[in-house]
Amino acid sequence: MSLTDFVGLPDVRARFKAEFPKPKLDIKQELLAAAPLGSNVRLVGTAFDYLLRFHLKYQNPRAQERGWIAEYALHHFSRRGQTHLFNQAKRVIDQAHNNYQEFLLNGQFTNELLQSALLLGSLDAVMRVRYIHETWEAINEQDIQDLRNLVSLLKPELFKSSGKVILNPSWGEAAILVRGADGDLIVDDLLVDFKTVKELKLKRSNFDQLMGYYTLSVIEQKLEEDAIELKRLGIYFSRFGVLYQINVEDVVNFETFPKFLEWFIARAREYSGCTLI
Repeated sequence: MSLTDFVGLPDVRARFKAEFPKPKLDIKQELLAAAPLGSNVRLVGTAFDYLLRFHLKYQNPRAQERGWIAEYALHHFSRRGQTHLFNQAKRVIDQAHNNYQEFLLNGQFTNELLQSALLLGSLDAVMRVRYIHETWEAINEQDIQDLRNLVSLLKPELFKSSGKVILNPSWGEAAILVRGADGDLIVDDLLVDFKTVKELKLKRSNFDQLMGYYTLSVIEQKLEEDAIELKRLGIYFSRFGVLYQINVEDVVNFETFPKFLEWFIARAREYSGCTLI
C-alpha cells in the first residue's frame, strides 16, 4: 500500500473531493512531444522521471537525493534467491551510476544515459508489480527517441533554485501512516509531480495525489523542525513543456483543514495499522 492506494479508496476520494475544490487548468498549449508509434509510454514516463531528476541535480548540485527505487529490486531478487536476475540488475545499476556521474560533469543526455534510464524504469516495475519480463534488458529505439524528444523541452529556468531542492521527497515518519509516499520534487516551497501524459488536463486523481502529499507535509512539520512548509503545488506536463502551479491558499480552507487532518490521520491509522503517529 502507498499514498496512491490510500487516496484511491472510495471514502477517501469522497472526503478529498468535499475538502479540496479542484481548480481549473486554463493553460492552452499544443502537444510538443507526441509518443512515437511503438513507444512504451508507461516505461518512458518512469524513465523520464529519472532523467528529469538527473537534470535537476545537475542544475542544483546541492539538491538532496534519495537512493533509486530501482535499487530496491536488488533486495527483492536476493530475498527470492534469483541470482541471475540479481547479477543482471547489479550490472545495470552500476552502469547507470557511471552514466549518471558522467552526466553530472557535462550535462549531456547521451544514448547510454537514456538507455540506463529505461532499464532503471524496468526495475522500478519490479517493486511496483513484483514482475519483470525475461527480455527486460532489450532497448526499444522508439523509447529512446521518445525520451530525446522529452528532454529537448526542458527549460533551465523552470526548476532553478537558490534554496532547498529535494529529489524524491518521502515525508519521513509521516509517510508511515500510508505505508509510503514517493514524490518527485520539492524546490523551495513548491512541490512538483511529473506527468508524461498526452493530455494537458488536471485529473481529480492527480489533484488528490498532490493534496495527499501536502497533507503529509503538514504532518511532517509537526514531527520535524526543519520540514518545509509548502505554499505551492504543481505538475510538470513533460509532453507539453508546461509547469502548472496552484497556490495552497487557493485550495485549502485553513478553517476546516485541522478537522480534515484529524480525520486523515485516524483513517490512515485504521487502514495501515500504524500506531507510531
